[in-house]
Amino acid sequence: MAAAAGLRAWMRALLIGAGLVFVMTAPTLSGLTTTGRLDTNDGRHGIWNVAWIGHALLSPSASVFDANIFHPHAGTLAYSELNLVAGLLGLPWYAATGSPLAAYNGAAATGLVLAFVLMWALVRRLTGSDAAGLVAATAFTFCPYVAARTPHIQLLMIFVFPLVLLAFPRMADRPGAWRGLQLGASLAVAALACGYYGLFAGCALGLVSLLFAQRRRAYWVGLASALLMAGVLVAPVYGAFSAARAASGADVRPWDAQDAANYSANASAYLASPAFAHQWWLPALGRWQPWSEVLFPGATLLLFAGLALRLTRSNPGDRRVVAGYGAVAIASVWASFGPKGGLYLALFHTVPGLSMLRAPSRLGIVVAFALAVMAGYSVARLGRRWRWLPAVLVVVLVCELGVKTTEWGWPSWPLRTTAPLSPAYERLAELPRAPLVEYPFPYVSSNFHNHAHAMYWSTYHWQPLVNGYSDLIPDDFRRMALPINGFPDPASFEIMREREVRYVLWHVDTYNPDARAVLEDRMARYAAYLRPIVRTETDWLFEIAGYPERVTPE
Repeated sequence: MAAAAGLRAWMRALLIGAGLVFVMTAPTLSGLTTTGRLDTNDGRHGIWNVAWIGHALLSPSASVFDANIFHPHAGTLAYSELNLVAGLLGLPWYAATGSPLAAYNGAAATGLVLAFVLMWALVRRLTGSDAAGLVAATAFTFCPYVAARTPHIQLLMIFVFPLVLLAFPRMADRPGAWRGLQLGASLAVAALACGYYGLFAGCALGLVSLLFAQRRRAYWVGLASALLMAGVLVAPVYGAFSAARAASGADVRPWDAQDAANYSANASAYLASPAFAHQWWLPALGRWQPWSEVLFPGATLLLFAGLALRLTRSNPGDRRVVAGYGAVAIASVWASFGPKGGLYLALFHTVPGLSMLRAPSRLGIVVAFALAVMAGYSVARLGRRWRWLPAVLVVVLVCELGVKTTEWGWPSWPLRTTAPLSPAYERLAELPRAPLVEYPFPYVSSNFHNHAHAMYWSTYHWQPLVNGYSDLIPDDFRRMALPINGFPDPASFEIMREREVRYVLWHVDTYNPDARAVLEDRMARYAAYLRPIVRTETDWLFEIAGYPERVTPE
């Protein structure tokens, strides 16, 4: 009977979480294959990333690390964060639909449902209240931080925090090597889901493990086992990641204090939110201090987290947990202010791997997580007197945290409907695999991010692209980005020859009349080497049928 009741509780949490994700992130699931964050290059890059992993895992001839950008470079997936966990979450959606948008949207929705269920399970375990877990899960899963980061799939993998901190009390209650290995596996999942979150979860776990330390030898054996397991699981992936980046030829910049300062929180960031209910104070907030980030945890969450400090005074055990998570929240706020706050610099010099991170402000999600745990204790206490309160609070949180956009109504995420697939891309999907160059080809470094357009559309044909955009840009790409724009001419033909390019696609509707006239003149002069495949009013797809003889300079 107890097992059946427990299963029903898990299923109830899963159904409520899935329903809320469907509503609060609309049209993520209702527009599964047609909508995405197509208004930003980060969003296009994320869609490409998740879809590439799905494509590579389903294609025997493809290698996950050797993504289809920056041809002929190998290991190009490692030029940015790998997003392996998001790719795995999106795999079933991609396999079922073949849609890159479904891969991204499905990964995001699955990650948020996991966040809801795991947060519910953590607070339920700590407080003994199913209802309190539902309130805490709602407050955490749909906090303003999440709604502000819809283009960044790795930052939507917030489920890793309750995953790790749920494994900790299981280990602490029955300490030993086996439970420690499970804790380490959860930490490895966090690291592979998002490098930032892996380190943040590790720091939170370190603080909690010290605050709730036990004298038993088995406790410390469990923690040591966790570190060992996390290292064993992450090290091979990190080794391949580092090797690919080193082989890129790109200049990997060392940690810069100014970079960290630029991406640090400020006071107004903890009052900024995209939620419709919070819009009224943003103009005044901007006049006081422009916010550097969006980190407001929510008014309802702040209220009930604060009440927990008072309501748990009579229970030393609960009081200790609330105080512990309060310490996590305070430390996270402090560190999120970056080098100027002091704590971040101390962590930088003591925590391995922190030197790779440039955005201390992302610690704001740890603040929301810790406050949600604290709020769960308040709801558990008050829910004993007013049993209707948790249900009302879930509705209040939905109303407070919903994001309104003019296109989709309320609540919704700021997604856009994709354009119809061009005949050129349809034809590319049918042609033999060979390198492709897509024009316009951005050549100014500050404009490289616009290569994400070509990357997104490549998810419909998966031809190898000379185009590319990532955190790392290979040096040879920077050198050839300008001269390749002269194609067809002798210098650009040599670039194409070196990269064995076969297909060239021009989006001629983006050219002004003068630029189009220059292109047509060049193509007329080199018509013998270019075979038309698709020619519409907007797109010209050509195959390089041959190369002119090399001209030896005098």
